[in-house]
Amino acid sequence: MAPDSAMWIALVAVAALIGLPAIGAWRRRVLSREASRVAEELQALAFVVRRNGKREPLCAELVGHLERLRSGVPEIIGFLVTQQLAQLTPESQADAAQRLALRLKRRVAFERKMLARTASGLKRGAVAAAVPPLVVLTMAGWGSQPPLLALCVLFALEMLGCWLLWRTVHVEV
Repeated sequence: MAPDSAMWIALVAVAALIGLPAIGAWRRRVLSREASRVAEELQALAFVVRRNGKREPLCAELVGHLERLRSGVPEIIGFLVTQQLAQLTPESQADAAQRLALRLKRRVAFERKMLARTASGLKRGAVAAAVPPLVVLTMAGWGSQPPLLALCVLFALEMLGCWLLWRTVHVEV
């Protein structure tokens, strides 16, 4: 492989690695917004059940949202199981929906707080990750070709930095 093409491949790969943590943070924000909407729907369900005094079936849209969030929130599995119990009283259904809504709201608040605290670090990390490729581009502009081993080391260090930034973005609740 020609050194020039190796440099460009390495730079594109590094750019992709720099963008991965940002994609992870964006995905967490999307899931957080969805969890917030589900919490509002669950609170509305609890209100309707308490007002009417009878069990209400879960709408298919709400079940779909709950299924998407199920892997990150283990309490959803218990909630979905309780909805299929024959002896579930309206008050129990309302309480279960209210508890899950409260749990989701707390989880969303915690995730947003953690993402807000790490946002400046993520930006600094992305800037720091962009500096070595810019140096390589500057060197190439001056006619100096970095050795292939240096590009491999740069790529390995960028992968490590990407992994560290990804761990920062991934909030365990």
